[in-house]
Amino acid sequence: MPAFRFVHAADLHLDAAFAGVSRDLSPRLADRLHRATFTAWERLVDLCLAERPDALLIAGDVHNHEDGSLRAQVALRNGCARLTDAGVRVFIAHGNHDPLTSRVHSLHWPDRVTVFGPQVESHALTRDGRVVAVVHGISHETDREGRNLAKRFARAATVQGMVHGMVQDMDVPPGAPQIGVLHCNVGATPGTRDAGRYAPCTLDDLTATGLDYWALGHIHLPQVLRTRPHVVYPGSTQGLHINEDGPRGCHLVTVHEDGEVELEFRPLAPVRWQVVEVAIGANGNGGADGSNGGNDPDDAGTPNGAASLEALHGRILEAMERAAAGDAAGSASGTPGAPGTPAFSVEATLFRVILHGRGPLDRHLRRPGAVEGLLEMLREAGASLDPLARVKDIELRTRPDVDMDALRRRDDLLGEVLRVAAAARGLPEPPAGDDAACPTGKPHAASPDAPPGLSPQADPAALRAPAAAVLAPLYDGPRGRRFLGPSDALSPEDLAALLDDAERICCDMLEAD
Repeated sequence: MPAFRFVHAADLHLDAAFAGVSRDLSPRLADRLHRATFTAWERLVDLCLAERPDALLIAGDVHNHEDGSLRAQVALRNGCARLTDAGVRVFIAHGNHDPLTSRVHSLHWPDRVTVFGPQVESHALTRDGRVVAVVHGISHETDREGRNLAKRFARAATVQGMVHGMVQDMDVPPGAPQIGVLHCNVGATPGTRDAGRYAPCTLDDLTATGLDYWALGHIHLPQVLRTRPHVVYPGSTQGLHINEDGPRGCHLVTVHEDGEVELEFRPLAPVRWQVVEVAIGANGNGGADGSNGGNDPDDAGTPNGAASLEALHGRILEAMERAAAGDAAGSASGTPGAPGTPAFSVEATLFRVILHGRGPLDRHLRRPGAVEGLLEMLREAGASLDPLARVKDIELRTRPDVDMDALRRRDDLLGEVLRVAAAARGLPEPPAGDDAACPTGKPHAASPDAPPGLSPQADPAALRAPAAAVLAPLYDGPRGRRFLGPSDALSPEDLAALLDDAERICCDMLEAD
């Protein structure tokens, strides 16, 4: 069989708003965010026109809500018209955000655009009167599709196709690739909180159908669940919140004559989310080595960290510029393709800054208004960068410049509090009175491999029991449950972070300057 090429995309969410972004944006950045999902769609169309695949497969959630904006509907229809005019077939499966019961299903589509219905349909793609591939698909009938739709698929021996303008049954050659298009949740797939809620299925359900490639949608994290057969989520075409960081786009798929499948990820998103981590210690080491860490005058005389928030501001900006430069280089190079294949640039980057490590700046950062002031300075600086940069928020994971192991061994109230915290983590309690507090910034000899100044790793099972009793009155009351959610929904990471914060507050309140 000759090689068969298609583009696999999903979760366009046209006209969706970005989550967690404040409204005080510059007009330039606001415009780029407003256009981002449409720009990603336009880039997807341009990619198809440049690569000229046999088909574009879209696996659900083209729109962000059931009735889709008029702007989104027109953009989708016009893009499809450009593709079909160029000879590219388009196949669309509806998902939970745009099910068949929605108004978007009533759009008038150009010829050679196939929108799957509530039952599995099979369509042949032909060349010179021969079937070169079969595309199977099904759409969500409602926004609460709970059926296992994967079990309705099966490999076809014959399929209807168009020959000389007439629809007729055609034999499918054994080597012709057969592809399933489905918006679904496969098991407990990484990147989802609603496992089992929307068209749930298992890998075994998918492989039992005998299809060669599963073009899936619904999970926004790009991932290949297995090969032979390929089970692929391309991810969303544009990340919409901080948990959708990194490149977003689609897959260009080639099924070679020998049946081998080649995947090429192509970035499309004009706006990229990034997480940058910056240590407050000298030389970016969190103060772990107790040395000056270099010749930076801002760190002079501060063996365990930067001297000022201004110095930290510069360090964060450098990290942001490095991340943005990496985005630009990655988008410019892309994945090698045919001559003339477009390379799409990143127009703006939205950052979360995580500050970690141990040093004197921890105390300054904890003062009221300090983080807010730093955030404002970073936003002002980011507005002049190219591409545009905006810090969404700053997450503080820093620790005071003290030896926590030594503090746990003190025979006083602070030592007792920290030993209780260690016990809550399921760790052996260190005996009291062995060492005096020694804020030298050096790790205790009993734990040479532990990051200095950081709390020991919590045992999730041990932490869950005491946390339930302490947090239940706050989280499980009427007002707490409304704003915080139930206490049993807290992850082990959430519990560990709460305990870390409690330790820090106790250190601040019980340790004299």
